[in-house]
Amino acid sequence: MAKSYDFRWVSVHGENGRKWSIKIKAKLDTGAKRSSIDIALAQSLELEQIGEVTVRNAMGKQTRPLFKSRVRIGRKTYSVVITGADRSHLKCPMIIGKELLDSIDDSGLKSSKPKDDYPVFH
Repeated sequence: MAKSYDFRWVSVHGENGRKWSIKIKAKLDTGAKRSSIDIALAQSLELEQIGEVTVRNAMGKQTRPLFKSRVRIGRKTYSVVITGADRSHLKCPMIIGKELLDSIDDSGLKSSKPKDDYPVFH
């Protein structure tokens, strides 16, 4: 039986022509509209802040900064706008939300259907 994963290793790149990136663990979250990254990590990567957005979540309403970045998943790189949040107490410093998940094709994130019809990401 195939292992089931709820995270994916991704590379995050700055938008300003930076030649470096960092590889981090990102949780796949189909309940989240946008992708989100730990705010301290976004600042240390010097991601460009392009605005703010108010989000609703389990904590109520929060105003979060918006960052522009590129995220490499598998062999493809996607330009994304991600929110910054304090994720320092969580296992994954980033979540991949539905906006980005919907744009990923099979070459970026392979899915197979086991006998119980739940998707397995590997």
